[in-house]
Amino acid sequence: MFDLCQLISHLPPTNKPLRIAARQLHWFRTAFEAHAALCGELIGHRFQIDELKLARAFVRWLKNIEQQRPANKTERREFFEFAPSLMLRELIAEMPLRTTKSPQQVVQGSAPEFWPEGYVATTFCLTVFAATMDQEFHAKVEIDQMVDDLRSWWSFRENANEDTSYAAGFFQKVLGNEPNWSMPGNFSARYRRT
Repeated sequence: MFDLCQLISHLPPTNKPLRIAARQLHWFRTAFEAHAALCGELIGHRFQIDELKLARAFVRWLKNIEQQRPANKTERREFFEFAPSLMLRELIAEMPLRTTKSPQQVVQGSAPEFWPEGYVATTFCLTVFAATMDQEFHAKVEIDQMVDDLRSWWSFRENANEDTSYAAGFFQKVLGNEPNWSMPGNFSARYRRT
């Protein structure tokens, strides 16, 4: 499994709360580029980033969180937990990454070997989410062991190719929640806690 603390330590600095910085394209782009570069070093890949696709994913994510933001302030923390699943959905839909160098040190049968671009997008969302949860709620993020199960990644990739909303469900599952698979990208129809 990846080292979430190491990934968090490589997020770019900001003098704003992460919940604000993450919604600014400059910080988001810088963070995504740094994350892709670090993951590339760790797994032996080199990635090329399509800036236009990344910007489109970012803008759609912002629109989605604005449309789905709950009016009830008691749902704030739950929405913080849900918003990154929408980020992953948009990154998977656009897939702004492309592998430009074959892996050299990647573990055989691992998620980074199977789908390096999906792995980087997912770990980016987890990294920003974990850092934000720590800053906002002093909460440590628990990641389900299924993140290391290659069968989960096969299913994620296959289903997300058919319907990108499955990416949101996968992210929720990684956090140990049971998504509403009929509408995994809809906060008002959100998951049930397991």
